[in-house]
Amino acid sequence: MLDEYVEDQKIIYNILINAVKKNKYSHAYIFEKNNYENADKLILAFVKYLLCPKNYSNNELCGKCTQCDKIDRNICLDLEIINPDGLWIKKEQLEKLQLDFSKKSLENNKKIYIINEAEKLNVQAANSILKFLEEPEENIVAILVTNNLYQILDTIVSRCQIISLNRKNSYDNMSTLDKILSIINSNTENLELLIETSIKFVNYLEKNRTDTILMTNKLWHNNIKDRNDYLISYNILLFYYKDIINYKLNRNLEIFELTNEIKNISDNNTFNQLIKKINIINELIDHIKVNANQNLLLDKLIIEIGDVMNG
Repeated sequence: MLDEYVEDQKIIYNILINAVKKNKYSHAYIFEKNNYENADKLILAFVKYLLCPKNYSNNELCGKCTQCDKIDRNICLDLEIINPDGLWIKKEQLEKLQLDFSKKSLENNKKIYIINEAEKLNVQAANSILKFLEEPEENIVAILVTNNLYQILDTIVSRCQIISLNRKNSYDNMSTLDKILSIINSNTENLELLIETSIKFVNYLEKNRTDTILMTNKLWHNNIKDRNDYLISYNILLFYYKDIINYKLNRNLEIFELTNEIKNISDNNTFNQLIKKINIINELIDHIKVNANQNLLLDKLIIEIGDVMNG
C-alpha cells in the first residue's frame, strides 16, 4: 500500500500520511504525475489509506481485505473514477458523479472521486467540477490527476492541494518525442512533425510577432490539419513555454533540450510575460473544445502573444 512508495516519494509520502493521521487531509487534490511510472498505483494506495477505517498504510497490516479488493476491482461504492470520453471529459460525466455522490455512503464515512487526465475537462465540465469544489461537502475527497498542470483552469488549481510527484531518473534519459508521447497519451503517427512545426512556429513568432500572420500557411497550416493536430500542437507550445520558464528560473528543463532559441526567448521575456502567454494558449485550448474556427484561433494566438511582447 502507501508504505511501498516511501523511498520513491519520501516527501509526498510524509505529507499524505501526516494529513490523514492528523485528520487534516484536503477536500481536493491535484496529483501532478510528472511521468512517475507508479503514479496510478500510488494514488490508489492513498485512496485505500483514506477509506481504511483503521488507516492502515502497510500491506503487512492490511491490503488484502474486502475493501481493498473492491478498490482494486473498481467496484467500491465509495470510489468513482472518471476517464475521458473520447477527447474530453464531458459535463454529463460530472453530473452523474454529483448525482451518485448526493447519496449517503454505504460502506464508509468518506467518498472519493478520481478524475484522470483532468486537463481534458471540457469547458462545461470544468465549470461543473469548479462548482463542486467551491462548495465541498463533508467527507467527499476529490483527486484530479494530470501530467499537465498548466492546462487546468487556475480557478480549479487554486482550490486544490498540489501533490507533485518526483519522476524517475529514467525519464531524464528519454527523448523529447518519447516524453511528449508519455504525456499526451496519443497514438498520432505525425507527432514528430507536429513537434518540429510547433517549435519553429514559436521561434518565428517570438522574433517576428504579428508579422507571423503572413506566414501561417508555411509555418503551420501545411502540417497541422485537423482538430486533434491543433490540440496536440497547442499542448506542445505549452510544454515549450514551460521549459523556457524552467530555464529562466534556473531549473532543469523537463521536455526539451536547451537551445539558443530557448535562451533568447527567456532573455527577451519577463516571467510574467511568459505566464501570460501560457494563459493565452490555455484559453485557446478551451475554444478548441467547443469547435471554434481553427484559423481564427491561430490568428488570435499570434495577435495576443504579439500584444504581450509589445506591452
